[in-house]
Amino acid sequence: MKAEKGKRFVLVTADVEAVLNRLRGETESPRQDFVELARALEAEILSFSDVPRGSAFTRFLAKYAGKALALAWLAYWEKGSFYFVAAENTAIPLAMLLKFRRGVTLAMIGHRITTPQKSRVLRLGRLFNQIGVMLCYSRQQERFAQEQLGVSANQIRRIAFQVDEKFFTPGESVGPGRGVVSVGRELRDYPTLFQALDGTDVPVTVVASSPWSKREDQTSGRRVPANVTLRKGLSSVELRDLYRGAAVVVVPLMNVDWPAGVTSLFEAQACGRPVVISASAGILDSIDPGAAVTVPCGDAQALREAVQRLIANPAEAATVARVGRDSALRERTLDQFVSRIREACTAAEERSAP
Repeated sequence: MKAEKGKRFVLVTADVEAVLNRLRGETESPRQDFVELARALEAEILSFSDVPRGSAFTRFLAKYAGKALALAWLAYWEKGSFYFVAAENTAIPLAMLLKFRRGVTLAMIGHRITTPQKSRVLRLGRLFNQIGVMLCYSRQQERFAQEQLGVSANQIRRIAFQVDEKFFTPGESVGPGRGVVSVGRELRDYPTLFQALDGTDVPVTVVASSPWSKREDQTSGRRVPANVTLRKGLSSVELRDLYRGAAVVVVPLMNVDWPAGVTSLFEAQACGRPVVISASAGILDSIDPGAAVTVPCGDAQALREAVQRLIANPAEAATVARVGRDSALRERTLDQFVSRIREACTAAEERSAP
């Protein structure tokens, strides 16, 4: 998507053209948050798709320093007055560049600023002088920014992630479902899932793919139990149908301080399915009481017992599913997500106005 100078920008660290081209080939697909944000913020989208069309130096940066830095450089030279950046690996270098320009508002998502490298650069570079507002999905990231980086309360806001509840729905016929479904790649603990359900008569379908995550596929090179089927390349409708048909959706996670797994959690809840999820520190903020069954990270026995209990008790499973769907519709819809970000960005622009 070609952006023009002097405009407002939404920066996305993904190949947006590839994502949109794939979705155009589908009969039905969920709305994309970056498209809705760009519309709400009256902004152009800049993404990894635009980097090859940049200057020779931009392409040089992409090759030798990474696309995230190249995207920040490209955005800086587009000379926008407002930037919303969807990931800190681009927002941080852009904030450094914006030290050389006045009258610009920078808003960003802070997924995980607690890594030593990111926190050191943010602190030593005093980059929050350039950041109008940072939005976080977890209390851990919000507290770290305030307590360790000294970010003022009006520069940081915690918001819930989102799901397109108009696409991810329970469908016409809602029954107990059959088997286990597990979706996603970001910091998934599929070895524990395999161990938990190996030798049972529970059919398991795993889709260890993601259009966003670059993490290693944790199903690769491992012995796959006989009751486990690995799938990939699903369309949006096929994925939704997979959720809808599950007796239980499992989100097995490694223990991290940011909400890996939140997309699959909310999609399953919006589809009216009961969820069993690892109690990773970063995901707990995203789970209302009773909206999912949590088990300790890496505990195969606890995971096995939770899954078998829900399958054996359809009434309990239905209650978990109902509470989960209610929580998704109450606080975590795409429209609510976009509205909250627009409000935060408007406030940041007002604070930075001369």
